[in-house]
Amino acid sequence: MLPPTLAQQRGFAFAPMPFAVTSFISSSYVIYHILCNEREILKRLYHRLVLAMNFALLPLSFISIWGTFSVPEGTPYYVGASGTIQTCTAQGFITLMFQMTVPIYY
Repeated sequence: MLPPTLAQQRGFAFAPMPFAVTSFISSSYVIYHILCNEREILKRLYHRLVLAMNFALLPLSFISIWGTFSVPEGTPYYVGASGTIQTCTAQGFITLMFQMTVPIYY
């Protein structure tokens, strides 16, 4: 199997970013709307769960925006890799911890 071309590497690195930005903005809006405008709906369990899930989505969206920038510099086939082992480890830890919110709920 051939290694990915530079165009494919850029696609893998930067294609998820617009969706992550959209997710971050929409989660922020839901949190703002529930906490500032519709405070009385927090009496229901459903709305509290929606609020908690959106709080869990914020770090995941930010990590997806950060993307390949936290991958250690010099890693082959990663365009935009400019991080260190510590940034990569932190990104992996945050991703793992916040991705577990939905399976733990169910």
